[in-house]
Amino acid sequence: MQEQVYSDGIAQISIIGGTVRLDLVALSPTEKDAKGQPVAVFCQRVVMSLEGFMQSAGKMQEAAQAVLKLTQRPRDGQPTQTVEEPAAGAPMPAGNPAMDPASAVQKRPFP
Repeated sequence: MQEQVYSDGIAQISIIGGTVRLDLVALSPTEKDAKGQPVAVFCQRVVMSLEGFMQSAGKMQEAAQAVLKLTQRPRDGQPTQTVEEPAAGAPMPAGNPAMDPASAVQKRPFP
């Protein structure tokens, strides 16, 4: 098995020259904020070409849509809801939690 890197999210994306840098963060087991919650700390950087980043962005969108479909499945004993899917290539409407894949996961603030 090859090495795996765990991340709780992306803190920052920088474009410098012809490369994109994604700074990954993980919740610290030791550092806490004023409320006692774990702090997100830098853990790894991914550097890729602009072309590689654009391909990756497409794959991330596909994954986000798959997660959205999973979260829309009715659970046992719950009524079914119908949500219209956006046309292929159409931007997802802002402010509509049923259509926003980011709202399907718990959001944590990152620096």
